[in-house]
Amino acid sequence: KIYSRIKAASTIRQVILIGTMLNLFGMFVTLIGAEQIVGLLAAKVLTAQGGFGLLGGAATGFQPLSVAQSIQPLDVLIVQANTNTLLSHFLSLVCCLFLTRSVHDLDPPSVEDDER
Repeated sequence: KIYSRIKAASTIRQVILIGTMLNLFGMFVTLIGAEQIVGLLAAKVLTAQGGFGLLGGAATGFQPLSVAQSIQPLDVLIVQANTNTLLSHFLSLVCCLFLTRSVHDLDPPSVEDDER
C-alpha cells in the first residue's frame, strides 16, 4: 500500500493532536486530584489542631492527634505520586509539541499529492 507524503503527514498530525488532547485532559484530571489531596491534608492538619491554626491561639484546648487524623508517611507518597503524574503529562506534552514542529518542518501542509 503506497502512502502519499501528504496523507502520511496528515495522519501523523492527527495522531499528535489526539496525544496532545489526551495529555491536556490527563493534566486537568491530575490537577483536580492534586487539589483534592491537598485539601484533604489541610483539613486533617486543621482539625487535628482543634482550630488552633484558624483562631490564632484562641482555641480553648489542644487535642492530641488521633491515629486516623494524623498525616501518615503514605500521604506524602501520594502527593509525590500525583506530582510525578503531572510531570509525566507535561513532558509528554512537550514531546508532542516538538513532534508537531518537526513534522511541520519536514513536510509543511500542501495541496499537492505526490507519491513516495
